Amino acid sequence: MAAKMSSRQRYLTTFKHEEPDRVPIFLDTGPICFYTDKIRWESQLQQAEILLEAGCDPMINLWYPTPVPNPDVEIKTWREKKADGKVYIGKEFHTPKGVLRQVVNETSDWCNPEHGLWVQYTLGTGLRKSFGMEVFDDWNVTRRTEPWVKGPEDLEKLPYILQKPAQWQLDEWRHDAERVMEFAKEHDLLTMVRRTIVSDASQWFCDIPWFMMQLYDDPGFVEQFFAIFEEVSNWQVELALPLKPDVIQHRGWYDGPEFWGGHFDKYIAPVINRQADMAHQADVLHCYLQTDRWGPYVDSYKNLKSDILWGANPVADKAILKTIKKELGKKKTLLGGICCEQHLALGDEQTARQATTEAIKTLAPGGGFILASASSIWEEAKWENMSAMIDQAHKVGQYPIK
Repeated sequence: MAAKMSSRQRYLTTFKHEEPDRVPIFLDTGPICFYTDKIRWESQLQQAEILLEAGCDPMINLWYPTPVPNPDVEIKTWREKKADGKVYIGKEFHTPKGVLRQVVNETSDWCNPEHGLWVQYTLGTGLRKSFGMEVFDDWNVTRRTEPWVKGPEDLEKLPYILQKPAQWQLDEWRHDAERVMEFAKEHDLLTMVRRTIVSDASQWFCDIPWFMMQLYDDPGFVEQFFAIFEEVSNWQVELALPLKPDVIQHRGWYDGPEFWGGHFDKYIAPVINRQADMAHQADVLHCYLQTDRWGPYVDSYKNLKSDILWGANPVADKAILKTIKKELGKKKTLLGGICCEQHLALGDEQTARQATTEAIKTLAPGGGFILASASSIWEEAKWENMSAMIDQAHKVGQYPIK
């Protein structure tokens, strides 16, 4: 049995595809979530200390600064109640190249506390101070009646609302990043910078079926759209790399085969690989997050330059765990093995224990595996189930795996 390691040592050994003292246990959940009167936190630093005590291996997140509109862009907003009782909110960015406009149906749950900020902050809580329309927000997608980008004519407007913040804001972002890096060093925790997006932007900025048709009707539009968001991704990464984090993450939440099919290799993989090259040149690891059906992409994932693949989901892909261990496990660190919906929210403690045992027995031998929910953990998840998962991982996850 290996000597007891710190949490960061455990991760770094895992990334080398060597066997640490035990399987790393990672719970990815927002800092504003709480589960019992004893298990609650208001910041990720509090969260890290609580999860360490609970036997987990928390990562310290550095959240990239979000793009902002050019100061010369005029912004107009409105809120209107129609005769049928429905309420709509709108926002317009008046750029030198024309107007970008989005309209969203303000549903009755719009001001629910669960409607937090998609763009998180390194030392913030994620709580909203107002409930206006944000440019980056999952809630817009299913409620909008008019998307930002309606055609190629809108592409030249986009860069005006996706610019770097002012230098003083970038400096303050770096100061917060330095503070959490100091905390991570004090507690010997892994640091991860999250999250760049390129392909996911298609879901937030365009009508989704329309964008999917452009893959066939207008590939040039798709390439231009990707180039705009890859430029944003690049300056975000360039800001983070001098801090020497352990890992940078690229998010492809909507990169699943239902959306992209064979277009993954043409449009998405090159973006991931270019970013991974940037990370590796700075001696930083690269992580790619995609939590929906890896099966059709196994061959594509073999050719990705990412070191860590986040999102191994045993429910979304039936019987995929053995396949990905065989095909990807020698070169890629696999993060996941647990399904939040089935094992932590809808299931019971026995369900969580069984899923934990199966994931560890299948994916952990030889190292290169982090036990986690494939997706982030939702507020509906039961702490009792997560506690059972942690306890079972300590029981069956000690190396060497029997």
